[in-house]
Parts: sequence; C-alpha cells; structure tokens
Amino acid sequence: MKQSILIVDDQPANLVALESVLMQLDVEVIQATSGQAALTILLKQAVAVALLDVQMPGMDGFEVATLMRQRNKTRHIPIIFLTAINKDEEYVFKGYESGGVDFIFKPFDPHVLVSKVRIFLELDQRQRQLEEALHRLDQLKTSNEVLLRSVGEGIIGVSADGSITFVNPAVEAILSFSSAELIGTQIYKSVIVSAQQSERPDWEQSRIFKACVSGTPYHTDVGVFRTGGNRVIPVEYTSSPMHSPTGKFDGVVIVFKDITERRKIEEKLNYMAQYDALTGLGNRNLFSNALNNAIAQSRHTQNPFALLFLDLDRFKQVNDTLGHDAGDLLLKDVAGRIRNCIRDADVLCRIGGDEFTLIIAGAAIEIAAQRVSEKLISELSRSFEIYEQEIYVGGSIGIVYYPEMGADANELIKNADMAMYQAKHEGRNRFKVFDPNMRAQIEETMALEVELRRAVESMDFFVHYQPKYDMIDGSIIGVEALIRWRVGDRMISPAAFIPIAEETGLISSIGRWVFEASCSQLRAWDQKFHLPDGFRVSVNMSVQQLHDPLLVNMVHRIIDQCGFSHGLMEIEITESLFFERTQEAVSRLESLRRLGVGIALDDFGTGYSSLSYLTKLPLTVLKIDKAFVDEIQTQQGIAIISAVVALARGLNIDVIAEGVETEDQVDRLVQLGCRFAQGYFFNRPLSVEALDTLFSEKFELRNA
Repeated sequence: MKQSILIVDDQPANLVALESVLMQLDVEVIQATSGQAALTILLKQAVAVALLDVQMPGMDGFEVATLMRQRNKTRHIPIIFLTAINKDEEYVFKGYESGGVDFIFKPFDPHVLVSKVRIFLELDQRQRQLEEALHRLDQLKTSNEVLLRSVGEGIIGVSADGSITFVNPAVEAILSFSSAELIGTQIYKSVIVSAQQSERPDWEQSRIFKACVSGTPYHTDVGVFRTGGNRVIPVEYTSSPMHSPTGKFDGVVIVFKDITERRKIEEKLNYMAQYDALTGLGNRNLFSNALNNAIAQSRHTQNPFALLFLDLDRFKQVNDTLGHDAGDLLLKDVAGRIRNCIRDADVLCRIGGDEFTLIIAGAAIEIAAQRVSEKLISELSRSFEIYEQEIYVGGSIGIVYYPEMGADANELIKNADMAMYQAKHEGRNRFKVFDPNMRAQIEETMALEVELRRAVESMDFFVHYQPKYDMIDGSIIGVEALIRWRVGDRMISPAAFIPIAEETGLISSIGRWVFEASCSQLRAWDQKFHLPDGFRVSVNMSVQQLHDPLLVNMVHRIIDQCGFSHGLMEIEITESLFFERTQEAVSRLESLRRLGVGIALDDFGTGYSSLSYLTKLPLTVLKIDKAFVDEIQTQQGIAIISAVVALARGLNIDVIAEGVETEDQVDRLVQLGCRFAQGYFFNRPLSVEALDTLFSEKFELRNA
C-alpha cells in the first residue's frame, strides 16, 4: 500500500505545485485547503508526513501542529512547515515548540523538498516494519503462552521396579491425588486399573514393562486409571523407557491425558452420524445399516420383511410460503405421528428432506405393512397447526417386500421409491405396492413430461367448454373451460398431464394460457350473442397460480383488454387450497372477488375442507362432486347433498352439481334444492364450433 503525504495550504496554486513535485516519490498526495480540513482528514486516514503552510486564515499551521501533537493518533506524524514570511530564530523556535521537525522557506527548492520528504518516508517505512515485527513477536509470545497453559497431560515417573518416583501438578489435578499419596507406591496398585485377574498384577509381566525394557514405547488409548475417591476414568497414555548414562534400563515415564470428554464427544459424534438432529430419528447411515441387517436376518430366518418409503405431499409449498422454520416444526410433528403408528421393533428413519423409511418385520407382513400405511395416511391427513395456521400435507407411500421385490438393498430402495412415485402420480395421499409394470408406467410418464414441455413452448393446447344448466327452466347459465391436448392422433387426458404440470411447475404457464384463451373466446361470444344475466365462464386455477404475486394484475389486465364485464368470469379452485392455504392465497382470492370475478370451490366434500375456514373464503359457488351425485339414491348421499345445499344458502352462495348423467339425478337434485348442474346428461365438453351452434339456439344474436 502506498504511503500518504498530507499537504495543507490555503492557496490552490501552491497545492498543485507541491503535488507535482511530490508525485515523483510514488506516494498518495492528499490535499487540504485549511487547518480544520486537515484535522478532519487526519481523523480518518494515516499519513507518513504532513506539509503545513504556516500562514492560513482561521487556523494557522502552528495551531494545527499543536492540535496534532495533542492527539494520540497524530502526535508522531512528522510535520514540515512551509513559510515565506519569516526566518527569525524566535519564529522558527515557535514552530519547533508547536511540534514541527523542519522548516522549508518559500520559494522552495524542489530537490531540497523531495530529499527531506524522502528521509521522513524512509523513517515511516522503517517504523512500520518495526511495529509489524513487534506485533508478530507479541503474537508469537501470546501463542506460546496459550500453548503452555493448554498443556495438561499428566506425567508419572516410574522406577525399574514399578514404584512411582515423580508426578507433575497435572497428575494431581486429573487424578485428585496429592504427590505424597502417590510417590513410593506401586503404579499398578495405586493408579493403573489392570484387566488382569490378580489383585496385584506383576509389574514385570505387564505390557508396559515388557515393551519399555526392550527399548520400545508402549501406547494405548483404552487405558483406565484410578482416581481419588476410588473412581475410574478413561485415559490415553504412552509409556517410554528411561535409561541411565551407562544405557541401563532405569524406569519408565508415563504421559497420559483424561479422555472422558473425548469419549463423550465420540459418543455424541457417533450418535450424530446415526441419527437425524431435527427429528431424533435414524438417518440415512442408520437406515443403510438397518436395511442390510434386515436382509441378513431374513436370509438366515427365511422370514420376509417390508420396506416402506414415505414422502410428504406439498411439503415444498410449506417451506416456500411459511419458511424453513415452519417446515422444520412440521417435520418434527410428522415424525411424532409416525412413531405413534408403529411398534418399537420397527425401524423408522428420516433419510433426507421430507423422505422417511420404515422397516417392518414379523408375521403376515403384507397385511401388516398395508395396515400401517393406512394408519400413516390417516394420521398425516389430519391438519397440523404451525404458527397458529392450520396446514394439511398428506403423504405418499411406496411398499416393497424382501426378497420378493428386490435382491439387495439398492434394488429394494429403487423399487420402493418407484412405488412411492406412482402413488404421487395417481393423486397423492395413498400407498402403492411395487409392481414390475410400474417401471414402464414411469418411463411413459417421463416421456409424457418431455412432450408436455415441448407443448408448453408453443402452447399446443385447445379448450373445450362444458355448459352449466338451470335444471328448472333448462337455460344455460355458463360454461366451464376445460383444457385439451392432442399428441399426434392420441388425446391425452388432463388426469394424466395436469399432475405432471403441477409437479414440474408448468401449471402456471398453462393456467395463464387457458385464462387468456377463455377470455378471448368470451369476448367473441359477448360480441355475437346477448348473454343472459349471471352467465359466467369458469376457469380452473391451481394453487401455484394463487402464489403468483402478479396474478390479480394479470387477471385485471386481460379482462380489460378483452373489453367485457369482470362479472362474466369465474375462477374455480379445488379443495387442495385447504392443504396449502395461506393468508396470501386468500388475500388474492379476495382481491379477485373485489374485481367482480366469481370464485367457485370445485369438488367440494372430497378433501379436507374445514367448514369454519370455508366461511372465510370469498366464494360465490359451491360445486358438489360427482361422487356424491352418484350416491344420490342412498340415504348418505341425500344427507350430504342436503347439507351442502343448506350450507350454501346460509352463506348466500350458489350450488352446482357436477357429473349429472341421468334424469333421475336431475329430479332428485331439484327436490333437494339444488337448481344448477352440469354433466353428460346435458352436454359433454364441446368444441367452440359446437357451442356456437348451441348458443345460437339458446341466445339471441346481437346483429339479428
């Protein structure tokens, strides 16, 4: 780092002249035009030399020098006064008294100035080198002192016949014996606890003596020494032979240290190497050992065992929305619930993230594994309360049996993971037993994902629309937009590609495209037909879209661009919102509702809705799932539909029944108070062209 020189003069021209002369010294030149400015600079930056003009307004050079000498940080900086007015001896003395080391009178000789400044720069450099050397010396001294203080090994001198002849202070501190109590006693009687059966081991038969008498040191890290109070401690020690000047064996010196704390640390490290710090469950290492042991035991006993591979559903969303601390609390609660579902003999591990494994052995293993899986899914389906928020996650489980479904640990793990993946693909919150055909299914799914990514790049999809009817007067009250995808000559079911889109994050882009396409089509219908009051086009929206902070603006912008009323659009959400509900998502729904957009809850009753939470959502429609419509002839089905209709009336929202396929279902729904419906009884999802034809029959044309 360059040395710095401070030049102070109230005349800028003088500063320029000084700097041009000093730059040949390869230094940093710092300028100040007043004494106050110079003092301010010196508070922030170290300099090697200061050149002070004597005559300056406000505070002259002598005053600046006096103040510099009063401050610890600046008192040793060499000061050279620059003056053009007075060479009197008294004047010069005043400068030296104020702290100056030299005078240069203007006009100055550049060679003289540079020579004098160079001397002080060299002195400053040597001073820095000296201070650095002293600092290193001080560090070394401190380091040695710390080292000496930290040496705590005990040292015991033992004569050739096994008697203790010397102990250092560390021995007294470690063993809680005084030197007087130890010196003169036999080492094996007073200190070393021997594994030999004899109460008084023979010194000359000990390993220490035999090694040392032959000139070889003896070391062990599993020694045991006796302490005061007749306690014992684990020690590590080394015994080295001592010899007289003539070379005769003269005894042994034993250097030892108490390793009690080290043993505790080793035990803790061993625990950490085998157990998960967050949940207290076994970790991947313990699982690997346990699985290999289970395989070895099964080969010996010929009894099979089951391996369950469990992965939480929607855990990532909890981390993303509530934070990793909330995720950690959730994992602890999950671990606790799983423990309550299994036996003490079962081996439960967390092998990373939100993945858990369970090894179950015993009779009727297939029945036992499936019963445990059912219990786990039931327990994990119940809500968790994290930070005073109700959260639902669920779990997907893959099951394999040894030796039927895997010859070794790797194959078992791979197949269990494959079965778990299949459970997720089929809808999550369920278990699947491994089937060799799964490999082909997963390969097909992976291939479908590749095709889906290509389709998203060009949005190679189209939309069909299923009409919704007023079952009393037969009028159309709206339509639901349903995405369709064709690959070659093959139509791909949404049930096949929507889960992939959700897992890969493609669902947000697809959902935005469907919304834009539906709005564009609605504009065309609105321009062509007199749509009835209350008519709405409903578009399904994923929970991932609700996490998008730009969602509300996007909806507002697209509808405004299309130029129709916001009330013509409706957003459909599913009960998966109840798994991942956050105030953020609810807030976005409320913002959409304030725009005039309708909010429908799809598949109501099939998931984990909380009625108390349902009242907090800004809903306009409840949709009764087809599963309940199919049961409308049973007492249970009637009771459920009646309850939903009554709930909707209480909340002042509409009810629409889905999946209506028969006239009898229509009649019974109307009798139970449900007026609106959609399903194959009325229409399958229709193309835009087919729907235009239907609308022409139902609605008046604007230009008719």
